[in-house]
Amino acid sequence: MSTSLVLDGPLARLRLYLGEMYPVPQRLPMAAVISVSLATVLARLQGLEVQRVSTTTLLGTWAVFAFLLVLRLMDELKDVEVDRALFPERPLPSGRVRESDLTGALVVVATLFVGAHAGAGPALGTATLVLGYAVLMFHWFFVPERMRPHLPLTLATHTPVIPLLLLHLVTLFTSASGLGARDVPWPAVLVLVGSCWAGFFAWEIARKIRAPEEETAYVTYSHLLGPRGAVMLAASAQTLSVGLGLWLWARHGLSPAFAILAGAGSLIALGGHLRFLRAPGPGTSRLRPFAEVQIFGLLLGGVLA
Repeated sequence: MSTSLVLDGPLARLRLYLGEMYPVPQRLPMAAVISVSLATVLARLQGLEVQRVSTTTLLGTWAVFAFLLVLRLMDELKDVEVDRALFPERPLPSGRVRESDLTGALVVVATLFVGAHAGAGPALGTATLVLGYAVLMFHWFFVPERMRPHLPLTLATHTPVIPLLLLHLVTLFTSASGLGARDVPWPAVLVLVGSCWAGFFAWEIARKIRAPEEETAYVTYSHLLGPRGAVMLAASAQTLSVGLGLWLWARHGLSPAFAILAGAGSLIALGGHLRFLRAPGPGTSRLRPFAEVQIFGLLLGGVLA
């Protein structure tokens, strides 16, 4: 096989796609932080020995990494027409990656996501359930004509996939400890999941906020709610996220590092919001990194809890 054929093959195109749209050096460590954070806080809540590195947290890391890649690939395929019109430079609409490459990768990653849980007891069922919900999202819940034009409806129906993934991890870690559903301190666990979910919800809002002069045909929350309204929605979700986290810290005696990191991340995000509101423009509208800092602070605090 010639060198040119190898470079032009599906694996090379997928490598290019991942480099631009799902960079593994960033996403894999973040998946590990999510897995270890949830496992650590859950162990604290259940009075168990903390095992930050184990076969279970490694499986949790793979579950998060693979499932978020499944969502990325599904989004790429279902939004291809929008991307061709508004983001022609991206790998798929530009022709540098083919739809068949992404479809094949989607099937492989989804199969490996579920297959990795084959010996994980009840977690196999929750993995299948989470993937099933993602399939419904991929098909716009079989009512695309109602879903596509309405961003708030899409937000309401798509964001529950994050708490479903987190509850899957709870099932994975709990069953690996030999415990059943009745042994889980559900009120505290639901607060933990809610805290993480609120942070990811804020991220979803923040990544679709633009300054007025940046608005295009692409539907954003700043277009629907105005820049101030969109920022207030993201900030409210982040406040809820850190508030729930601090309640867990105070109520269950978590490490001071948890409160410090969660609080610091929230303050940094708040600073980004205030900067944008004072001077909305292309130089201040990138609020996604600030939302990521808030989530990372909360999750890293969980690792050290």
